[in-house]
Amino acid sequence: MYARKAIPLLAIMLAFFSCQEKKADFFEREAREYTEKNCPQQLDEVTRLDSIVFVKNQGAGDLCLYYTLILDDDARAKVLEKLDEIGDENLRVVRNSVIYAKHKEAGVGFTYIYHDAEQGNVIATYHFTPEDYQ
Repeated sequence: MYARKAIPLLAIMLAFFSCQEKKADFFEREAREYTEKNCPQQLDEVTRLDSIVFVKNQGAGDLCLYYTLILDDDARAKVLEKLDEIGDENLRVVRNSVIYAKHKEAGVGFTYIYHDAEQGNVIATYHFTPEDYQ
């Protein structure tokens, strides 16, 4: 008796998890193809988008955007003073972006990582979860 009830439940669970995997595979392929076609991409005088990577994890996954900032000493000081504003702007982009609609529906996290071109170190990392952008 329980076996008959468990089989449809098992089928539903398998279908759900296979759909989730398909989304993750789609996001991973989409990020890889964008990176291969468009990166590195100079966005302005100081900002270069190096790559976009979708990282599968136990949750919905994370879309990681890697940037390099080409800064002289004065610009570096200004950027370091405005890290909170940069994070706020990135969150605003995630919240308002139509491009990320499928990712947001799936509950994907977004991570922005900024490197200093001259020094090679990470200047800032911003991570946003569904609780942050909804």
